[in-house]
Amino acid sequence: MTGGPYLVRRLVVAPLVLLFEAALVVASPALALVAALATPLATGSRLLRVVAIAVDYAVRHLACTLACGVLWIASGFGRDITSARMLRAHYAVVRWFVAGLYRTMTRMTRVDVRTTEDSAAAELVLSQRRGAVITLSRHAGEGDSLLVLHELLVRHRRRARVVLHEALRLEPLIDILGHRLPNRFVDPRGGDIEQEIAAMARDLGDEDTLLIFPEGSNFSPSRRRRAIERLVRDGHREEAGWAGEMRHVAAPRPGGTLAAIEAAPHADVVFIGHVGVPVGIRGLWRSMATGKDVELRLWVEPADAIPTDHEERIDWLFGWWRTIDAWIDERQAA
Repeated sequence: MTGGPYLVRRLVVAPLVLLFEAALVVASPALALVAALATPLATGSRLLRVVAIAVDYAVRHLACTLACGVLWIASGFGRDITSARMLRAHYAVVRWFVAGLYRTMTRMTRVDVRTTEDSAAAELVLSQRRGAVITLSRHAGEGDSLLVLHELLVRHRRRARVVLHEALRLEPLIDILGHRLPNRFVDPRGGDIEQEIAAMARDLGDEDTLLIFPEGSNFSPSRRRRAIERLVRDGHREEAGWAGEMRHVAAPRPGGTLAAIEAAPHADVVFIGHVGVPVGIRGLWRSMATGKDVELRLWVEPADAIPTDHEERIDWLFGWWRTIDAWIDERQAA
């Protein structure tokens, strides 16, 4: 699935999405009443909180899309849209959206996020903003993207660059911000993804971070198994053995990570692991009833400690992924 032609996205898809969101906001009192009437049933207050999340998202999405329109006018109808001033303004819009949505989601789903004390060194590197950083995170579900972006954009005020799937062009706000900020849309079925990632990393500044999910997609047992089969098929038996030992993460795809490190050898690397993030609609629904504790753990590897040889870098990446897997195993056992 691709994002489709530009004019179709902007003149057809975007108006339909925004019209639906506006209708949702207008209808929110009636929806809240229906949800409240359903509260005595087995759902408790969960249905009402689902309505609150949906309305909050719609309001923020509409407001940010409108803000992007105002910024386009303020930039001289797009003439200076790539200037430093406009870059700061667009990141402010993204931070407002992510911070508000994160606050609503964690409160309504009863998720309590805690960063471990062991993460202090990595957090210091991120918060000081005195050098470029490449961030590599595990990918366990839809919710962890918001968790990681909040950590980078809001908590540490980093200007995050993100690799986005081509299909996300259909989402109007992501389509706009994906082009105005130094992000890249990629199609996993074709194109040179490594070249796109290298282009994103090449000019990383002291306040920037490039976010990559090396597993490529959300973790699942079937994706873990397919990753092992792919390594065996390609003749990487040692890496396949390591991947077989990891139970909570899938084997990382080294291409994008190594391309980023090659293009930005001055950048430190921060690894992010987490445990307890609700996965899918069912996981969120359960957490809304019982609550959920989420632990976040960050590690940092200085740029000068990263191997220079290509094969050694692959082993290095797998070694870190095994470290993350072992930490998850330890936390789940605890």
